Amino acid sequence: MIKQRLGELLVQQGLINDDQLRAGLAHQKQWSKKLGESLIDLGYISESALCERLAKALRLPTIDLTRIEASTITRQLLSLIPLSIAREHHIVPIASRELRGHKRLIAATTDPTNYKIFEDLQFKSGLPLLIFLAPASDIEWFIRRYYLGEEYALSQNYISTISRNQISSPLHKTPIDPISAIFEDSEFTNVTKQYRGKDPKK
Repeated sequence: MIKQRLGELLVQQGLINDDQLRAGLAHQKQWSKKLGESLIDLGYISESALCERLAKALRLPTIDLTRIEASTITRQLLSLIPLSIAREHHIVPIASRELRGHKRLIAATTDPTNYKIFEDLQFKSGLPLLIFLAPASDIEWFIRRYYLGEEYALSQNYISTISRNQISSPLHKTPIDPISAIFEDSEFTNVTKQYRGKDPKK
């Protein structure tokens, strides 16, 4: 897939028009926000619509951050993406898993077109990056909950309408870990190939 800016992709997908993109870019510059946030603030798109459309366009999985087991989010894991980077780029580490013989850093982000930061994180961590999508409010909740230690922080708005987030196992009384559920879906096991260059481990 050709690398595209978020705004270009949203226009191409018909989620916003050129005038709305220009207004969103102006709002972004004025308030120092991410473009997706600006478009949501202006009422042009919703968080769920943004995630759902990007997921379909880029064939990336969405993730419900509120369902991740808290004990798996360790300080060692968080150190792979510093707080300053997490806040500025709306990207957080959610796991480190082995896939096809290679250990990978799994991260959730609101902007799957932020290729430069993905490349930087891969270089600094020494791990290939696997990207999931999450709404901005969930990313902010994750930062408050895990980076800042706000134990009782509540998510304001997470995706509940996208079917892939509702995956459960018939052998379990409760939904299985959302990361494991996606890893069991072969459609997404090579997701990093959608945006990155060569695997630094290969």
